[in-house]
Amino acid sequence: MKTFCKIISFVFHPVFTVMYSYFIYFYMNSIYNQMLFLAAPKIYFPLFSFLFLMAVFFPLLTVYIMYKNKLISSISIPKRKERIPILVLVIIYYSMTYYIFRYWNTTLLNLLHPYLSFLFAGLMLLLLLTIITLKWKISIHAASISGLCGGMTAITLIAQPIINLQQIFLVNAVLLTFIGIVSFSRMYLKVHSMIQILVGIAIGFSLVFGLVFNQFYI
Repeated sequence: MKTFCKIISFVFHPVFTVMYSYFIYFYMNSIYNQMLFLAAPKIYFPLFSFLFLMAVFFPLLTVYIMYKNKLISSISIPKRKERIPILVLVIIYYSMTYYIFRYWNTTLLNLLHPYLSFLFAGLMLLLLLTIITLKWKISIHAASISGLCGGMTAITLIAQPIINLQQIFLVNAVLLTFIGIVSFSRMYLKVHSMIQILVGIAIGFSLVFGLVFNQFYI
């Protein structure tokens, strides 16, 4: 069971959340994605490459460099205070990602509009989690998987019509299930308490769902 929980914690590490959101969003056969494919059929690889580089590769490289220089005690960053500088750097990477996607959105007739609101919501969630982490250890795993579920649920509701709607509802149901699995794994590994996980779930889902559903970004 411990091995299973460690695998779940790795697969659903917060750094991978944005990549899962990319695959789920562009799997949706929505009017936005249909028009984007007609307008720029070769845009998907540049979008994916940039997103992976800025939101996954650089954060992981930062953690590795800090670990090798003994600035953090473990790759998993279990200590609250050690998470703060990493979260700040991730916010910088994520802000750059959001800015570039926002620019691309204007050049692509606002066809990235729903996904842009998700990226902005993710940035706001990161900021809030960083502020909370200054004083208290919250489950970032629980917040990120819940934010992914909340954001994709909101996009499903606003990006209508979606041709493969039943499949997307199934994906959202699976994400909802994984909130429970990830939360159990973090508790089983004794990384977080019940309250740290519940607060992470509540903040992650409600904040991202609210911002994406209202299509809010700046």
